[in-house]
Amino acid sequence: MSIERPLSKDDEDCNIKFLSPNSLIKKDEFFRLISQALREHGYNQTANMLEKESGIIYEEPNMIKFRESIFDGDWKMAESLLCCLEIKDNKINQCLFLIRQQKYLELLEHGNVNKALIVLRKELTPLQVNLNKLYELSNYLMCTNIEDIKKRAKWNNLESRNTLLNELQKYISPSVMIPKHRLETLVEQSLQFQKMNCLYHNTNEKLISLFTDHKCLRENLPKVTTHILNGHSDEVWNVCFSPNGKYLASGSKDSTTIIWDTTSFQLKYRLYGHTDAISNMYWSPDGTQLLTCSNDKTIKLWDIINESLIHTYEEHTEGVTSCAWLPCGTKFVSGSLDKCLYLWNVDGKILHQYPSSRVTDIAISKDGTRLVTICYEKKIRIFNVETGDEINSIQETDFITSLYLSNDSRYALLNLRAIQEIHLWDLEEQRIVQKYSGQKQGRFVIRSCFGGLNQTFIASGSEDYKVYIWNRKKGCLISSLSGHTASVNSVAWHPTKNLLVSASDDNTIRCWENEIKEE
Repeated sequence: MSIERPLSKDDEDCNIKFLSPNSLIKKDEFFRLISQALREHGYNQTANMLEKESGIIYEEPNMIKFRESIFDGDWKMAESLLCCLEIKDNKINQCLFLIRQQKYLELLEHGNVNKALIVLRKELTPLQVNLNKLYELSNYLMCTNIEDIKKRAKWNNLESRNTLLNELQKYISPSVMIPKHRLETLVEQSLQFQKMNCLYHNTNEKLISLFTDHKCLRENLPKVTTHILNGHSDEVWNVCFSPNGKYLASGSKDSTTIIWDTTSFQLKYRLYGHTDAISNMYWSPDGTQLLTCSNDKTIKLWDIINESLIHTYEEHTEGVTSCAWLPCGTKFVSGSLDKCLYLWNVDGKILHQYPSSRVTDIAISKDGTRLVTICYEKKIRIFNVETGDEINSIQETDFITSLYLSNDSRYALLNLRAIQEIHLWDLEEQRIVQKYSGQKQGRFVIRSCFGGLNQTFIASGSEDYKVYIWNRKKGCLISSLSGHTASVNSVAWHPTKNLLVSASDDNTIRCWENEIKEE
């Protein structure tokens, strides 16, 4: 069988043609990618016709022969063809090791132990590549059955040759062996780039089309006040949606919590019982119960379905600033200014006390393993929920007034008082990935939140009576909403709708939606 000489670099440079005079797209690469995509989707005849008409072939003959030899198990031919392919950094021995490893494992699979031993000693060992792997392969000779070998080697004989090709591709130039699904990858990258550069991106991913450049309009952001909720007789300090968005809870300095129906925005009922301001509220994972924290040093658990008080928790000796549910819905953690941080069972039993300073806000990771807290020491402290051990401590530069975790629990959104900034922290890498500025904050507790589809926005209240919205990735301010007549303390974005609500010292809650268009 003859072996073709591969094109040299000089040959390629002299024959480069582009799709058009000003294009950066090489004609041969473009049509090779189209041909690959057609073949991957089963349109082989169409691909053959394209290659015939364009004069551009998908793969060189040597690459085709190499691929066939791998699938046919013709290891001698596969090895002889390596010198005709463009191997990165001349790592031919690494490629030989992978091919001979496959040969060795297949011999073991078929019970040819003696031949496998010869391959190990005379073909694999002389390569002096990946000695740890070589030692592991030698141990397979001691296995009593092939299933044990497959388990230890994580080897699927039905897919093993395809897996081998994927491993070999790491060493073969992509100009010779095009990575799988390359055209789809490029298109996906293009769509991701367009989304990243869309300041107002808030669109269902399935609605994005390849036929036009993607761009969301600013008018799609919450911008217009559609409802003003009046029910509290004093400052409204916090708002939060139930997990399914059916209800909105608002807590006030008037010591009551109101449950609002988000379909009609009518007051569903008011929760009485606290004797001081409501500092925070937290919905249970299933949305049927609500925890309310108060400056009266207590926490109350409410049954929202039956409109009844379930339990009052009385252990803290100063105002309770925050609570957070575990995913199981039967336990929660509470934080207070009394330097106590408790893990509770809903029946009122304290299961654990974590080391703490004066806690201002807390959150629990989605998987329930990590407790994240902020405190008077200007720190983010992260604990193992089960053991109580402190995992990490991250120092901030200013007093932190609020904490909000992203849906994946990797990022923490913090409002900082004196420097009037919001910081987005990557908790895994322990670094600030973005800062947001423009809002005013100096005297009060101001809260921010993630918002939009895939949490692409950051929203926050402000002491200048406005609501601010930023693009999460770029950090740029994209909207400010006016309407309140006093400081805006808290904001919440509906979990499924393009709806933002804000709570203010003017005793009201405003609902913001996108601009109403005339029919």
